[in-house]
Amino acid sequence: MKIGYRYIILCLLSFLTGILPLTGQNITTGLEPHKILMGEPVQLSFTIEFADSFRLEMPVFNEKITDKAEILHYGTTDTLPSTKPNHLKVLKTLRITSWEEGFHPIKPFVFRFISATDTLEVESEPVLLEVDPFILDEHADIKDIKSIISAPLTLGEILPWLLALWLLAAIITGIVLYLKKRKPRAQPQTIWQKPDIPAHIAAISSLEKLKAQKLWQQGKIKQYHSELTDILRQYIEKLYRIHAMEMTSSEIMVAINGKPDKKEAEEILGQCMQLADLVKFAKYSPEAHDNEKSMEIALEFVNLTRKREQENKKESVHKVEND
Repeated sequence: MKIGYRYIILCLLSFLTGILPLTGQNITTGLEPHKILMGEPVQLSFTIEFADSFRLEMPVFNEKITDKAEILHYGTTDTLPSTKPNHLKVLKTLRITSWEEGFHPIKPFVFRFISATDTLEVESEPVLLEVDPFILDEHADIKDIKSIISAPLTLGEILPWLLALWLLAAIITGIVLYLKKRKPRAQPQTIWQKPDIPAHIAAISSLEKLKAQKLWQQGKIKQYHSELTDILRQYIEKLYRIHAMEMTSSEIMVAINGKPDKKEAEEILGQCMQLADLVKFAKYSPEAHDNEKSMEIALEFVNLTRKREQENKKESVHKVEND
């Protein structure tokens, strides 16, 4: 049977279309320097380049990355210009060290790339850190410690300190008297802390107020998406009674899985959170219609889930009556 060249070309195109998303993610591991004395700092870096259709989820870096190496500083996460079209490039740096001599391998870390249809896990390259011990000169001469030679204090040396102490005492006395006379001011409750205001009313009011500020129209796109997702986090926290303000976007999506009555609400929340993460962490610049759509999605999510709040009130009333 003869196979036409057109059929072969179609098969090759189908194969390449299937593997291209998998080959777009690249992680380069750097260690500078590779050889140190015990306790000296080393910079461990990860350069991650990936297609902008994915969202990057970093691994969790514990205080000890191996039994022999520990993190001194968690460093920074920066965005670099990418030479590839439709790609993002992120640089993550850590400062590490080791207090034991020898060769210490740094194991690969798993980076997760999440899209609307797929989740990919890519490992970084392993690197090797060499640590040398301190060498003491055993043949050096041992010398006695010289005692400190004391000199008498003069009035000119003491007087500035006495004046400084007197001034400090006067300032402390003034502060104490001021605090005693001042009446503490009661901090006003926010709209989220008022029990008589339903969660969906607080959310809609906050979203409308944010919309009126026109932040993204003024170029404050990151602030706009941060405040928008904070409103949704407070709404979810009050509605589903989970600590959404302390969770990442992916943790929130796992926590509310199956809670909304309509699956549509969960899907549009994921879209809003994903765009906000790209803006905040990958310095992505969305189009104007994307910014407007995020506000529409947030309002739609509140309207789709407000029924849950009514059920919470019924459960609370029922519990009080049973008690």
